[in-house]
Amino acid sequence: MIQRQGPSPLYYEASPRNRPTLRVEPGEMFEVVTQMNVGPDLSVVPPDLWDDWTRYHSYEIERPNPSSGAIWVEGAELGHAVEVVIEDMELAPVGYSAFRGDNYLFPKTPVTDRDLIAARVVRIRDSHVIWEEGLALPVRPMVGMVAVAPAHESQSTVRVQKWGGNMDIQDLGPGARVQLAVNVPGALVHIGDVHALQGDGEIAGSAVETSALIRLRVELTERPEEMTWPRIVTPERVMTVGSGRPAERAFRIAASELVRWLHADYGLSPAEAVLLLGQVVEARATQVVNPTITYVASVRHEILKGLRR
Repeated sequence: MIQRQGPSPLYYEASPRNRPTLRVEPGEMFEVVTQMNVGPDLSVVPPDLWDDWTRYHSYEIERPNPSSGAIWVEGAELGHAVEVVIEDMELAPVGYSAFRGDNYLFPKTPVTDRDLIAARVVRIRDSHVIWEEGLALPVRPMVGMVAVAPAHESQSTVRVQKWGGNMDIQDLGPGARVQLAVNVPGALVHIGDVHALQGDGEIAGSAVETSALIRLRVELTERPEEMTWPRIVTPERVMTVGSGRPAERAFRIAASELVRWLHADYGLSPAEAVLLLGQVVEARATQVVNPTITYVASVRHEILKGLRR
């Protein structure tokens, strides 16, 4: 029987003091139900979506980015890494996006005029977001927030650091693996902030926010000595994550982590890794509206196949 972690209790900080809400063995399949993020004013909910809206959205959310879990991984200790494997996602049939008239991307410009506040509640149906009549956008399900507990402190699930957090990386969908260094016994994995669709930068301050049933498992490995920030493996590429301000800092972290990975696992000297990545690296800011910017740097598997491991 597959264990299921419901949408409550919810945590708003990744913390070593969070009470475990589910205990899993490495490799065990389990399910997590996530809660939709804080929503727009109820006046924007169309009457034909009201039943689904009230079914899938809780009005008891205290603040943004609620996390379902702290999930205890049996045997996880310092020196280990957990690899969170997203097997499948079932999205709720309703979602929303909202621009509240200001964010970190657009300081002191006309775009931040409070008169420009906008929100939209949408139907999610047949693998599409029904934006309006005549415009159906293909869904790209993703888990915005994946984290483990930091070692000694509580950190808001809105933030991003070496322990993960609200990275808002579109590639964290079915088939993706995210690797995080364990900081406390049991790791205490946090999952939340599911999006049906999100553009690079998440420039409105929200994506198509929704809730979901996620099937996943957690593998346990030795932590690679050179890994300090999260790593991601998808069917198409390997990716490294960095976060900071300004954007150049976040990019430098992600690129440096990728250089270390190629040096350790593919036999390249750091200089050779930089030279190769100078031709083939793909990088982008996945979100620019949180307290820090998240950048990913990636290289496709087809390029790595020719390198010695």
